[in-house]
Amino acid sequence: MTDVSFIIPFHNEAENAGPMLERVLQFGKNAGWNFEIVPVNDRSNDNTGKILENYTKKYPKVIHSFRRQDGGELGNTMGYALKLGTEKSQGKIVIWTMGDMSDDTQTYRAIVEKINTGYDMVFGSRYMPGGSRGNLEAFKAFLSSNGTLLARILFGIPVHDITNAFRGFRKQVFNQVKLQGMGFDISPEFAIKAHQMGFKLGEVPTVYINRDKGVSKFKMWKMIRQYLHVYWTLLLNPNK
Repeated sequence: MTDVSFIIPFHNEAENAGPMLERVLQFGKNAGWNFEIVPVNDRSNDNTGKILENYTKKYPKVIHSFRRQDGGELGNTMGYALKLGTEKSQGKIVIWTMGDMSDDTQTYRAIVEKINTGYDMVFGSRYMPGGSRGNLEAFKAFLSSNGTLLARILFGIPVHDITNAFRGFRKQVFNQVKLQGMGFDISPEFAIKAHQMGFKLGEVPTVYINRDKGVSKFKMWKMIRQYLHVYWTLLLNPNK
Protein backbone atom coordinates (compact mmCIF):
# COMPACT_ATOMS: atom_id res chain seq x y z
CA MET A 1 0.00 0.00 0.00
CA THR A 2 1.16 3.51 -0.79
CA ASP A 3 2.29 5.42 2.29
CA VAL A 4 1.98 9.03 1.09
CA SER A 5 -0.14 10.63 -1.65
CA PHE A 6 0.58 14.16 -2.87
CA ILE A 7 -2.53 15.87 -4.23
CA ILE A 8 -1.68 18.86 -6.46
CA PRO A 9 -4.38 20.96 -8.17
CA PHE A 10 -3.36 22.74 -11.38
CA HIS A 11 -5.49 25.38 -13.07
CA ASN A 12 -3.67 26.97 -16.03
CA GLU A 13 -0.25 26.31 -14.53
CA ALA A 14 1.67 25.41 -17.69
CA GLU A 15 4.72 27.32 -16.45
CA ASN A 16 4.74 25.61 -13.06
CA ALA A 17 3.36 22.11 -13.69
CA GLY A 18 6.59 20.48 -14.87
CA PRO A 19 8.89 22.10 -12.30
CA MET A 20 6.43 21.34 -9.49
CA LEU A 21 6.16 17.67 -10.39
CA GLU A 22 9.92 17.39 -10.74
CA ARG A 23 10.35 18.96 -7.33
CA VAL A 24 7.95 16.58 -5.60
CA LEU A 25 9.34 13.54 -7.45
CA GLN A 26 12.84 14.45 -6.35
CA PHE A 27 11.76 15.00 -2.78
CA GLY A 28 9.95 11.67 -2.55
CA LYS A 29 12.91 9.86 -4.08
CA ASN A 30 15.42 11.50 -1.74
CA ALA A 31 13.19 10.79 1.27
CA GLY A 32 12.94 7.13 0.30
CA TRP A 33 9.18 7.22 0.61
CA ASN A 34 6.64 4.85 -0.91
CA PHE A 35 4.62 7.62 -2.55
CA GLU A 36 2.40 8.67 -5.41
CA ILE A 37 1.57 12.03 -6.96
CA VAL A 38 -2.00 12.79 -8.02
CA PRO A 39 -1.98 16.02 -10.05
CA VAL A 40 -5.47 17.26 -10.86
CA ASN A 41 -5.95 19.17 -14.10
CA ASP A 42 -8.67 21.52 -12.94
CA ARG A 43 -10.26 22.54 -16.25
CA SER A 44 -7.12 24.20 -17.64
CA ASN A 45 -7.30 25.73 -21.10
CA ASP A 46 -3.54 26.10 -21.60
CA ASN A 47 -0.92 23.33 -21.98
CA THR A 48 -1.21 22.12 -18.39
CA GLY A 49 -3.14 18.99 -19.39
CA LYS A 50 -0.56 17.93 -21.98
CA ILE A 51 2.27 18.43 -19.51
CA LEU A 52 0.54 16.29 -16.90
CA GLU A 53 -0.21 13.58 -19.47
CA ASN A 54 3.47 13.45 -20.43
CA TYR A 55 4.46 12.97 -16.81
CA THR A 56 1.97 10.16 -16.26
CA LYS A 57 3.47 8.33 -19.23
CA LYS A 58 7.03 8.87 -18.06
CA TYR A 59 6.66 8.31 -14.32
CA PRO A 60 4.53 5.47 -12.84
CA LYS A 61 4.31 7.39 -9.56
CA VAL A 62 2.38 10.23 -11.25
CA ILE A 63 -1.35 9.44 -11.55
CA HIS A 64 -3.19 12.09 -13.55
CA SER A 65 -6.74 13.04 -12.61
CA PHE A 66 -8.70 15.22 -15.02
CA ARG A 67 -11.42 17.65 -14.00
CA ARG A 68 -13.65 18.10 -17.02
CA GLN A 69 -15.04 21.44 -18.23
CA ASP A 70 -18.51 21.59 -16.74
CA GLY A 71 -20.06 24.70 -15.31
CA GLY A 72 -18.99 26.89 -12.45
CA GLU A 73 -16.47 29.67 -12.54
CA LEU A 74 -12.96 28.86 -13.69
CA GLY A 75 -10.35 29.43 -11.04
CA ASN A 76 -12.70 28.84 -8.14
CA THR A 77 -12.91 25.05 -7.98
CA MET A 78 -9.74 24.25 -6.03
CA GLY A 79 -11.83 22.52 -3.38
CA TYR A 80 -13.43 20.23 -5.93
CA ALA A 81 -10.03 19.43 -7.42
CA LEU A 82 -8.57 18.57 -4.02
CA LYS A 83 -11.51 16.32 -3.20
CA LEU A 84 -11.32 14.56 -6.55
CA GLY A 85 -7.60 13.90 -6.21
CA THR A 86 -7.94 12.71 -2.62
CA GLU A 87 -10.74 10.32 -3.55
CA LYS A 88 -8.49 8.73 -6.17
CA SER A 89 -5.45 8.53 -3.89
CA GLN A 90 -4.17 5.29 -2.36
CA GLY A 91 -1.92 6.65 0.38
CA LYS A 92 -2.47 6.20 4.10
CA ILE A 93 -1.34 9.82 4.51
CA VAL A 94 -2.40 12.55 2.09
CA ILE A 95 -0.60 15.85 1.54
CA TRP A 96 -2.32 18.79 -0.16
CA THR A 97 0.22 21.03 -1.85
CA MET A 98 -0.30 23.77 -4.41
CA GLY A 99 0.68 23.70 -8.08
CA ASP A 100 2.02 27.28 -7.98
CA MET A 101 5.11 26.09 -6.05
CA SER A 102 4.26 28.23 -3.01
CA ASP A 103 4.75 25.43 -0.47
CA ASP A 104 8.14 24.51 1.01
CA THR A 105 8.91 20.89 0.13
CA GLN A 106 11.04 20.50 3.25
CA THR A 107 7.85 20.84 5.28
CA TYR A 108 6.51 17.59 3.80
CA ARG A 109 8.79 15.50 5.98
CA ALA A 110 7.90 17.43 9.14
CA ILE A 111 4.18 17.01 8.41
CA VAL A 112 4.44 13.23 7.98
CA GLU A 113 6.68 12.82 11.00
CA LYS A 114 4.19 14.67 13.19
CA ILE A 115 1.25 12.64 11.87
CA ASN A 116 3.21 9.50 12.74
CA THR A 117 3.43 10.67 16.36
CA GLY A 118 -0.35 10.47 16.69
CA TYR A 119 -1.84 13.52 14.99
CA ASP A 120 -4.65 13.15 12.44
CA MET A 121 -4.17 16.42 10.51
CA VAL A 122 -1.05 18.59 10.46
CA PHE A 123 -0.84 22.04 8.90
CA GLY A 124 2.11 23.79 7.34
CA SER A 125 1.82 26.98 9.40
CA ARG A 126 3.12 30.39 8.35
CA TYR A 127 1.98 32.03 11.55
CA MET A 128 3.23 29.78 14.36
CA PRO A 129 6.63 30.38 15.97
CA GLY A 130 9.30 29.44 13.43
CA GLY A 131 6.99 29.94 10.44
CA SER A 132 7.00 32.84 8.02
CA ARG A 133 4.70 34.40 5.45
CA GLY A 134 7.84 34.86 3.33
CA ASN A 135 7.15 37.24 0.47
CA LEU A 136 3.36 37.02 0.74
CA GLU A 137 1.85 40.51 0.53
CA ALA A 138 1.26 42.04 3.97
CA PHE A 139 -2.46 42.63 3.38
CA LYS A 140 -3.08 39.02 2.31
CA ALA A 141 -1.09 37.79 5.28
CA PHE A 142 -3.14 40.00 7.61
CA LEU A 143 -6.42 38.63 6.29
CA SER A 144 -5.35 34.98 6.24
CA SER A 145 -3.83 35.06 9.74
CA ASN A 146 -6.89 36.80 11.16
CA GLY A 147 -9.14 34.32 9.37
CA THR A 148 -7.54 31.60 11.47
CA LEU A 149 -7.63 33.77 14.58
CA LEU A 150 -11.39 34.08 14.16
CA ALA A 151 -11.68 30.29 13.85
CA ARG A 152 -9.59 29.87 17.00
CA ILE A 153 -11.99 32.15 18.86
CA LEU A 154 -15.21 30.68 17.48
CA PHE A 155 -14.34 26.99 17.36
CA GLY A 156 -11.30 26.53 19.60
CA ILE A 157 -9.08 25.50 16.71
CA PRO A 158 -5.66 24.68 18.26
CA VAL A 159 -3.51 25.74 15.27
CA HIS A 160 -2.52 29.02 13.62
CA ASP A 161 -3.01 28.59 9.86
CA ILE A 162 -6.14 26.86 8.52
CA THR A 163 -6.84 29.29 5.66
CA ASN A 164 -4.00 27.78 3.63
CA ALA A 165 -4.73 24.40 2.05
CA PHE A 166 -1.18 23.16 2.71
CA ARG A 167 -1.54 20.24 5.12
CA GLY A 168 -1.24 16.51 5.59
CA PHE A 169 -3.82 14.15 7.07
CA ARG A 170 -4.72 10.54 7.48
CA LYS A 171 -6.88 9.35 4.61
CA GLN A 172 -9.42 8.05 7.11
CA VAL A 173 -10.08 11.64 8.24
CA PHE A 174 -11.08 12.63 4.71
CA ASN A 175 -13.26 9.54 4.44
CA GLN A 176 -15.20 10.52 7.56
CA VAL A 177 -15.55 14.29 7.08
CA LYS A 178 -18.26 15.44 4.69
CA LEU A 179 -16.89 18.41 2.74
CA GLN A 180 -19.10 20.87 0.90
CA GLY A 181 -16.58 23.47 -0.28
CA MET A 182 -15.83 23.85 -3.96
CA GLY A 183 -13.29 26.67 -3.76
CA PHE A 184 -10.80 28.10 -1.27
CA ASP A 185 -13.36 27.62 1.51
CA ILE A 186 -12.49 23.94 1.69
CA SER A 187 -9.36 24.85 3.67
CA PRO A 188 -11.03 26.17 6.85
CA GLU A 189 -14.06 23.90 6.40
CA PHE A 190 -11.96 20.72 6.53
CA ALA A 191 -10.02 21.92 9.56
CA ILE A 192 -13.06 23.00 11.57
CA LYS A 193 -15.10 19.90 10.79
CA ALA A 194 -12.21 17.58 11.63
CA HIS A 195 -11.72 19.40 14.93
CA GLN A 196 -15.43 19.22 15.74
CA MET A 197 -15.37 15.46 15.09
CA GLY A 198 -12.57 14.99 17.60
CA PHE A 199 -9.61 14.46 15.29
CA LYS A 200 -6.25 15.64 16.64
CA LEU A 201 -4.93 18.73 14.83
CA GLY A 202 -1.29 19.82 14.88
CA GLU A 203 1.05 22.12 12.99
CA VAL A 204 4.64 22.54 11.89
CA PRO A 205 6.31 25.78 10.79
CA THR A 206 6.66 26.53 7.10
CA VAL A 207 7.79 29.42 4.90
CA TYR A 208 5.49 30.67 2.15
CA ILE A 209 6.98 31.39 -1.28
CA ASN A 210 4.90 33.62 -3.58
CA ARG A 211 4.68 32.41 -7.16
CA ASP A 212 7.33 33.50 -9.65
CA LYS A 213 5.44 32.42 -12.77
CA GLY A 214 1.84 32.30 -13.91
CA VAL A 215 -1.20 34.21 -12.74
CA SER A 216 -2.69 33.86 -9.27
CA LYS A 217 -6.25 32.46 -9.06
CA PHE A 218 -6.65 34.06 -5.63
CA LYS A 219 -9.75 36.31 -5.39
CA MET A 220 -9.44 38.13 -2.07
CA TRP A 221 -12.97 39.35 -1.39
CA LYS A 222 -14.61 36.22 -2.76
CA MET A 223 -12.41 34.15 -0.46
CA ILE A 224 -13.38 36.27 2.55
CA ARG A 225 -17.08 35.81 1.79
CA GLN A 226 -16.61 32.07 1.45
CA TYR A 227 -14.75 31.81 4.76
CA LEU A 228 -17.36 33.83 6.64
CA HIS A 229 -20.11 31.69 5.14
CA VAL A 230 -18.35 28.53 6.35
CA TYR A 231 -17.91 29.94 9.85
CA TRP A 232 -21.51 31.09 10.09
CA THR A 233 -22.87 27.80 8.78
CA LEU A 234 -20.81 25.67 11.17
CA LEU A 235 -21.68 27.86 14.13
CA LEU A 236 -25.39 27.46 13.46
CA ASN A 237 -25.19 23.80 12.50
CA PRO A 238 -22.02 21.99 13.61
CA ASN A 239 -23.22 18.78 11.95
CA LYS A 240 -23.72 20.39 8.53
